Amino acid sequence: MKFKYVSILSYLFLSFGCSHPTGKIPLISSIEAEKVLANGGYLFLDVRTEQEHESGCIPNTPNIPIESLEARINELNQYKQKKIIVYCRSGNRSGRGTDLLIRHGFDAVNLTGGMNQWAGPVAIKK
Repeated sequence: MKFKYVSILSYLFLSFGCSHPTGKIPLISSIEAEKVLANGGYLFLDVRTEQEHESGCIPNTPNIPIESLEARINELNQYKQKKIIVYCRSGNRSGRGTDLLIRHGFDAVNLTGGMNQWAGPVAIKK
């Protein structure tokens, strides 16, 4: 009986655990992200809703909402050579997005604190 529970827990951990080799989602702080904003080797990706993106986003960033990220992952293939900094409002959705991108072979990091902690430039599209 005990073996059965251990097997179930192991399966759940392997199925739903973080896919990064260290077991943790890689992070970047707002301060560090601001330093690389103009660097051509990075892409900032907004995984919030279109409405959130239009109300204020990091300049020149594409928007693919987290709900459609997996279905639209091929749109990002042109950025495989870049590090992708994924952001949302607070860091929760972008954490899931970062994990998804890593599982698909992208070099991605999660912007800690998301737009709530972003002190860099903001573009308003509305």
